[in-house]
Amino acid sequence: MNICAVSFHCCPFSLLGGDGTGGMNVYLRELCSVAEDFPGTRIDIFTRIQNPKFRGIRHFSPHARVIHLEGGPERPVDRTELYDYLPEFTRNMESFIVQNKDDYDVVYTHYWLSGLVGEKIRETFNLPLVHIYHTLAFMKRKALESENREHSSRLRSEEHLARVSDAIISSSRHEMRNLVNEYGIPSSKIKLIYPGVNPTLFFPVVNGRAPRDVQRKKRERVLLFVGRLDPVKGLMTVIDALSVLRKEEASLYDQLKLFIVGGGRKDKDLPQNQEYIRLAESIRKKKLAEKVIFLGSKKQSQLRRYYSAADALVVPSVYESFGLVAMEALACGTPVIASRIGELESIVREGKNGLSFCPEDPASLADSLKRFFSVQDSFWKKERIRGDILNNFSWGKTATETYSFLEKIAGKRAPLTTISQRGGIPRQA
Repeated sequence: MNICAVSFHCCPFSLLGGDGTGGMNVYLRELCSVAEDFPGTRIDIFTRIQNPKFRGIRHFSPHARVIHLEGGPERPVDRTELYDYLPEFTRNMESFIVQNKDDYDVVYTHYWLSGLVGEKIRETFNLPLVHIYHTLAFMKRKALESENREHSSRLRSEEHLARVSDAIISSSRHEMRNLVNEYGIPSSKIKLIYPGVNPTLFFPVVNGRAPRDVQRKKRERVLLFVGRLDPVKGLMTVIDALSVLRKEEASLYDQLKLFIVGGGRKDKDLPQNQEYIRLAESIRKKKLAEKVIFLGSKKQSQLRRYYSAADALVVPSVYESFGLVAMEALACGTPVIASRIGELESIVREGKNGLSFCPEDPASLADSLKRFFSVQDSFWKKERIRGDILNNFSWGKTATETYSFLEKIAGKRAPLTTISQRGGIPRQA
């Protein structure tokens, strides 16, 4: 089976935690890394050039390629501005497929922008289209209310893709229910496939030195946040919770530090990140500069050291399609304190591997932090926390279910009845 995957705005090679990079990058990397374990499977991921260093074809593994094509400026561009470059990218993708005589069996698109590209590719080459949203605008809008600044076409496009796609892959039961209720599509059109966690990347670092930028003092309590700097991630709730603790639990407040991983390169990207600017101003006004430390983004291979150095990972999101960072922390044996939303509710086992709190409620988070540090020793040990998450989630299982489902959809491909005279592009009669 030959898979034509589209990830228009997001290159799997991009540094995690920057603007527009995160869980989707991880998802694509992991699917690529195990492709060779599935005989007869080949996957090509088409993405736009964002860096002149990454042009043309790069082999991710023997059975997986990432193909960089022109589609707008060769630099990172805010996702809200990328819509206008879809036609250029689509034309280049069609030309590439024709010139290289690639014979694909299915189009597999990630995020709404890629879905619109995939729809055109499906029409041109008579291929079934399978789409995965990763995030949904209408769910994000409900969570953020007035702070949502998505492209005006996104809501319409996501509903359109729900109707025209041959099948949809959903990463959570919560998302699946919302797709059915919001768009009125049959649940039979949606395949629920959970993402996974990589046990060779994420494991407890025992007796190892903490990262240099997270050296903790004696009796210091360390909280960690990992992810993009975006209002939907809810970091302001953590900052406000620290202010609550300063008033209500001064002894705990004095011991706490929050380290934030994400936002791109510390010196170059962070100062230009609008959410960083908003957070930094709030931190300054609340006089929390000594308590909150921004570290910038880190390579995925470095993250286990940060997870292992923390007492707990805080996931204060107001909306998450799943919450990969929570699973990564748990695989490192680190408890998670998370918003009571979506699939995070089932990942966090109250009082065993973590605690939950009401989203956007600093007082609720402050109460959870007080409770956590008062009963921390009663939580599961690192080995059990790790074992529990690995028993339930793995990228091997995700890949098996994904590739099997794509093969099933590809098997329903309608036979070609005519061949166009233009470059041999197949057309339906």
